[in-house]
Amino acid sequence: MGVSRPTQDSSSTSGSQRLMHDAYSLAWFIVPVPKSAVESLVKPYSLITPPFSDKTLFPTGFPANSHPVVVATGYQNDIRMANLQITALLGANIVVPYTDRLNDGKRPFNFPVQNYIGGVNGQDIMGVVPALVGTAEGTNIFVASFAPNNDAYAPIASNPNEFTAEVKKIIVPNPVSGPGVIPEAFDLDFVSARTPLYTDHTFHAFINQPQILTNLLCQRNLYYFNETFAAPVQRVGNVTLFGPTSGSVPKALAGRYVRQGGYSASGEMVGYNAESCESAAARSDPKAFQ
Repeated sequence: MGVSRPTQDSSSTSGSQRLMHDAYSLAWFIVPVPKSAVESLVKPYSLITPPFSDKTLFPTGFPANSHPVVVATGYQNDIRMANLQITALLGANIVVPYTDRLNDGKRPFNFPVQNYIGGVNGQDIMGVVPALVGTAEGTNIFVASFAPNNDAYAPIASNPNEFTAEVKKIIVPNPVSGPGVIPEAFDLDFVSARTPLYTDHTFHAFINQPQILTNLLCQRNLYYFNETFAAPVQRVGNVTLFGPTSGSVPKALAGRYVRQGGYSASGEMVGYNAESCESAAARSDPKAFQ
């Protein structure tokens, strides 16, 4: 979900140079969308049916004739762009896991529907350069405005145990007189789950699938939650995706998804240079999916 910069690594393999590690605080939610609607988003690719019978991934099952879509928002606080005076960034995305990029019906990939990035502390424009870099390298990224503007999510004033996050796509900024043209992308409103809909393994298995790029290549962005500060929590909440009538999300996804399962944690993302999709699938670290 972030934009990393290459660095030399003696342990990397030619053509798949490892990138810098990035520290993140994130929240992910899984929403069930009619399979036919999701199929229209991932064309020309097909979907792989997730292993719904696997109780380690779907302990409470999954709605029939639906496919999971992942909605995420995060705060990236170690991006190593001090030369650009960028010390932190906010990011969000909507992805379709279990996309059949290789047309083999076996190896799943993440298809990015929307990607957003923005600066912290009211400096949305700080997302412009990373967005341009990411788009040039095969990931279409839109500059966005986030609330909260200095973390992945924040408690509401009336209840410290209820959290919200809001993402708006910036089409025409107007920092002088405001507000410009800034349609909603999505909102999250959630609490800790007493009875989780998913497991930690579910989210690790979804988010660590290789990402499909726009340049016929793919990319591994692997999240690890091994550190003591990971603090993983299963969540439950409402996800609102704003369609083209009032927002910026494709019509096929628009709607309010009530009491959906989520997951929040702080982790380290290890990214790799773009590579062939065959290579990305073969070289993904199984430990990241656990």
